[in-house]
Amino acid sequence: MPLPDVVAAAVADAVGLAEGVRGVERVVMALARLEPVSVRALARAADLPVPIVAAVCGEFRKRGLVSEERPVQFTLEGRGRLASAAATVDTSCTTCGGRGIAFSPGVARLRRGLAAISDAAPAPLVELDQCHCTPKTKLRRVLAMHAADAINGRRILLLGDDDLISITLLRFVRQFGGTIEQLVVADIDRRLLDFIARELEGAPFPFTCVEWDVRQARAGRFDTVVTDPPYTAAGGRLFLQRAAESLAGPGSQIFLSFGSRRPGVQCALQHAIVESGLEIRSLTRDFNDYVGAGVLGGTSHLYHLTVPAALRRPAAGQLYTAG
Repeated sequence: MPLPDVVAAAVADAVGLAEGVRGVERVVMALARLEPVSVRALARAADLPVPIVAAVCGEFRKRGLVSEERPVQFTLEGRGRLASAAATVDTSCTTCGGRGIAFSPGVARLRRGLAAISDAAPAPLVELDQCHCTPKTKLRRVLAMHAADAINGRRILLLGDDDLISITLLRFVRQFGGTIEQLVVADIDRRLLDFIARELEGAPFPFTCVEWDVRQARAGRFDTVVTDPPYTAAGGRLFLQRAAESLAGPGSQIFLSFGSRRPGVQCALQHAIVESGLEIRSLTRDFNDYVGAGVLGGTSHLYHLTVPAALRRPAAGQLYTAG
């Protein structure tokens, strides 16, 4: 929805928005669809950092276009000038919240006790960019793995596990059956590894907790790798590289959570994915919810990546599939 150029440009300049006028337009369109809405939810919808969206709203308030009331909403003038031309149809799934994963009653029971386990785990270390995901997110990730046939009979590597996916996998297997051929939890945080090892005692599958600094290469062959790296371009690339190095071959899968909302960082990660020879099977935006991670709007995206089978080159000059 084009905004009056002078207003959009002035707001973008005042905020120092790298996305320029287009970034301001994203905020306005999301606000028109969702108002009244919290800054955090608005940032998720506009795919911009929370402080940036708060600053954009502040500039609109100075111009009398966004109300002083909370949560964020237009003034009458703002609604007339900025929102009148925007479609306000909400297309999100009311059952799964757009994430593609819904909880049946049997699955929902698995959430019981996950919050207590999270509370008992070691506190997150800010210097390692640890930020715990919510109990529902733990379960959603495991269900996404299950839907992709990435659990039963698989060799699984958890490349960092402050989100306690290992313990959620244990509960899933105990309730629904199946087995895991091998589970390896690799993390640099010894406190966390000791906690997870205690919780996994008596698990009906073999497991190992390994202290590992991801900056050091490590051999391993796994069918499934799950990782939630630091949300920097360098962090995303390095964890992706280590995950790719750990895969067993065609058909192996990576579940990568990544939430940076800075300009170009997601693009850089996607370039690294392609350069690693991986296929993006799906990208579910805002799949993960976190306790904290305020600058990210409390969410991150889930990439489901696979190793494709070796491709056969098409005949020279073949244009259509029927050729």
